[in-house]
Amino acid sequence: MIFYFSATGNSKHVAEYLAKKTGDRVYSISECVQKMHFDFKLKKGERLGFVYPIYYWGLPSVVDEFLKSLCVEKYGKNYVYSVATCGVLTGGADMDLAKKLSKRGIGLHATFALRMVDNYTLVFNVKNTEKNEKKNSKAEEELANIAFLVYNRSGGYYNRFRGFWPATKIAHATYDLTRNTSPFKVSQDCIGCGLCAKNCPTSAISMEYGKPVWVNKKCSICLGCLHRCPVNAITYGPTTKRNGQYTFKENKD
Repeated sequence: MIFYFSATGNSKHVAEYLAKKTGDRVYSISECVQKMHFDFKLKKGERLGFVYPIYYWGLPSVVDEFLKSLCVEKYGKNYVYSVATCGVLTGGADMDLAKKLSKRGIGLHATFALRMVDNYTLVFNVKNTEKNEKKNSKAEEELANIAFLVYNRSGGYYNRFRGFWPATKIAHATYDLTRNTSPFKVSQDCIGCGLCAKNCPTSAISMEYGKPVWVNKKCSICLGCLHRCPVNAITYGPTTKRNGQYTFKENKD
């Protein structure tokens, strides 16, 4: 059983890749939250995985909310692991995850991390497709190794991208301050397709008169609405337009 949260496809790809290699089931965390589905039962010997992106060196708000209500019924000894996808560093997100899982009666046996393209275009420029593909190709090689370790139920700490993790509390506190939806703007290029509202993990967007309106004061700031807009009509501040859009694409090679 693998739980994942993904706005633009990185973590979803990792979860589906691991599921293919292990034969485990896959669940979208955002869908579970929207459907209020928090009770699960593991099969005998089934692995339990958590795949998530890093937001300000911590967990996305959607993952945090999910963990507060998660109830997993174990069957004997089940191997539990986590994989964090990040642009640069993970901070202490995996430690926070371990603490929250412990409160739910779940202990982590292994933690992993993968550097992939960062969709946080308030800071990062993602217009260079060749650079994006190169970074994700390198991650794909590491993902194969992670899958091997997960398949064989290897325990241990494999996160090489933690950085100066004691600063995590300060960094992640900033995340909550940035979750304001007021900076989201929609240009006249909007075609009213509704993809932004449909894919919002926090149901923060409503379609009114054919245009998206942010009805919640806060969201997860996953930027999925911005990156998945087919006409690039959504912005969040002055930098996102010039820094481009990104969604994970399979390497055909």
